[in-house]
Amino acid sequence: MYSGLDNSAGLRVSDFDPITLAGGTRTEVLPGAIQPHAALLALAPADLTIIHAAGATASLLGAAADLLPGTAASSVFSSDQIARLQTLAAAERAIERPQHVFTLSAPDATPIDVVVHHASGLLVVELDPRREPAPENSLALVQSMIRRVRPAPNLQAFFDSMAAELRNVTGFDRVMVYRFAPEGSADVIAEARDPDASPFLGLRDPQPDIPHRPGPASRIRVQPDVHAPAAPLVPAQSPRSGTALDLSFSAIRSCSPEHRLYLAQLGVAASLSLSLVVEGEVWGLIVCHHGTPRFLPYRMREACALFAEMASLQLEARLAADQLAARLRSTRIHEELVTRMSQESDLAEGLIRFYPNLLDFIPAAGVGLWIDGQFTGIGATPGPAQVAAMMGWLHGVAHDGVYHTDCLALAYPPAKAFAGCASGLLALSLSNTPHNYVLWFRPEVVRVVTWAGMPNKPVGVGADGSRTPKGCASSWQESVRLHGEPWLDAEIDAAHRLRESLLDVVLRRIDGIARERRSAQLLQEQLMRQVELGLSRSKDVAKTLQEEKRRRVLVEADLSKVLRRTVEDQEAERLRIARELHDTLGQSLTLLQLGFDKLGQAAGDNPELQQRIAEMKSLTADVGRQANRLAWEIRPTALDDLGIQTAIQNLLDSWSEKSSIEFDLHMTLGSRRLPSPVETTLYRVLQEALTNVVRHASARHVSVILQLGDDQVTMIVEDDGCGFVTAGHKQPSGRLGLLGIRERLTLVGGSLEIESR
Repeated sequence: MYSGLDNSAGLRVSDFDPITLAGGTRTEVLPGAIQPHAALLALAPADLTIIHAAGATASLLGAAADLLPGTAASSVFSSDQIARLQTLAAAERAIERPQHVFTLSAPDATPIDVVVHHASGLLVVELDPRREPAPENSLALVQSMIRRVRPAPNLQAFFDSMAAELRNVTGFDRVMVYRFAPEGSADVIAEARDPDASPFLGLRDPQPDIPHRPGPASRIRVQPDVHAPAAPLVPAQSPRSGTALDLSFSAIRSCSPEHRLYLAQLGVAASLSLSLVVEGEVWGLIVCHHGTPRFLPYRMREACALFAEMASLQLEARLAADQLAARLRSTRIHEELVTRMSQESDLAEGLIRFYPNLLDFIPAAGVGLWIDGQFTGIGATPGPAQVAAMMGWLHGVAHDGVYHTDCLALAYPPAKAFAGCASGLLALSLSNTPHNYVLWFRPEVVRVVTWAGMPNKPVGVGADGSRTPKGCASSWQESVRLHGEPWLDAEIDAAHRLRESLLDVVLRRIDGIARERRSAQLLQEQLMRQVELGLSRSKDVAKTLQEEKRRRVLVEADLSKVLRRTVEDQEAERLRIARELHDTLGQSLTLLQLGFDKLGQAAGDNPELQQRIAEMKSLTADVGRQANRLAWEIRPTALDDLGIQTAIQNLLDSWSEKSSIEFDLHMTLGSRRLPSPVETTLYRVLQEALTNVVRHASARHVSVILQLGDDQVTMIVEDDGCGFVTAGHKQPSGRLGLLGIRERLTLVGGSLEIESR
């Protein structure tokens, strides 16, 4: 790497640079200054009075910056431009990202891009003169750039294509793709450069061009001339609010003097940096360097920013695809492992028996189990004593069930002794009491990192009061020890998922191991005493069981008698009610009909009275029919007088009239009569079955088969309805209708079989 120290000879850090120095670190706040080739006006939205001014207002607007605050914007803009600015100032939604509003012409005829945004309650107007041609169609340019980088077959080719495409479009001497390291530095992973420029590929930059933080303020940073002194805002603080103007979203804000000095020492005269954002976090940068000043026009910079955003989406999709592939692979092994573990009686033996699954699930050099204070390991692992000491430390470390580090010695210094096999640790907690773990180990990987400047060099102050940057210009190599391969997010997520699954399968088993071992001896003694006591009581228990069996038989016999008597009484009462309805109420209704007939004869030619009598006769006839139907349903006389066959035929005819179901009847009883209790039971069972079919089955056709064998009668009811779910061969006991059927059949020595399919 070349130093370019001569290029920074005239560059010093001015006093307005707000950099906090603390032990060699810095907290950067955007300085209250802009790039000197452009101009800025901050206007009060209410009346467009100029509050702040900065930059080349004299050459671009014809008035010095220190003379403009307090004057009206109409003194430098036309009436049409003022009307446009008034509309933007009164907008309901604040304009955060700079928006191009119109173009001016400088006194020397240079076109000026005017962009605006809101900040600190003011309308910020930025004037950026075009010193290079702007693209005619920025969107078409970005689309063509994306089309050329999209076909890249892998991530490295994608990064190389991004760097080459951006260099081809912008013409910068060097375009690099940076990836942020966890501590905030950035590695150069791709580069497109001029053949005469020294390579930066593979270097680690301790001070990347954009802070490692997300947000629209850091999406693009441009420094067209690092040697040009920044132009401060006038005044530095608003006279109305007493606060400084926020330049976070400014398109022409100046970089910090420290960063400009750093670029100058690298031999860089102009730079452009673009954020690569993945899932809302800054993943890396696209950084452009040039050996001479470069003034990219606003539209070219916006095209580059849009290209970076589109490339970020492509990058996010490619990373997500890689993560998905890794997740699918781990999911397959995860499911196989959990399935096997659920069948194991001993967790430790099961996990050790299937240790290749654990090493395939999360790649490592070794895997071990710490179960009940005992360590079992496979592959390259520390010794049992070393693991036991480490467990005492790990128990006190706060974690969410999965602890991981790629530098164990940094968190646990004794780990230096076994860094060769365990510089990286991923520990999966299986239980809290006792503390049991699955442990994956990764060995030390010695790396040589080439830094673009010494990373730990503090910011200094020279004899003349100037500050020196954090890194030096020359490359500096560092040997990194005691680190293993970092654990990927997908691997850590897989460990969390495995922990949840294992806890579901074996948590109770693991928690019970310690208690079972402690109580094993006590349980054995108790069992011996219980065996002796059981032997002495066995005879008493046998006698008790025999007596209990005898009592149960008596109780069941009594219950059967009560149930039989209840059914008989119920049927007798049904018969009595049916006869009362048929004989007494039927005769009364017949006499009432005759009375109405005589009353009609006596009424003569009175039409109104004749109509009333006719209505009463019709009502009486309807009541008679209802009474006959009710009497038949309660206890059909055909069952007692003509037998089960006629009664069933009448029942099916009745259901056929009331529903749209087609009924078939097949009987092979001949002229034989069955015992009255059996006929009554069969009739009631058929009644309940048909009721269930009509109400619930949505059937179109029902077949009833009644056949008589040598010593038994069988009735089969079939329908083409939807059926219902049965819970085994005994059920469904929760259905009261079926329960009543079973009880009735039991009284006459019958049984019920259901085939719902």
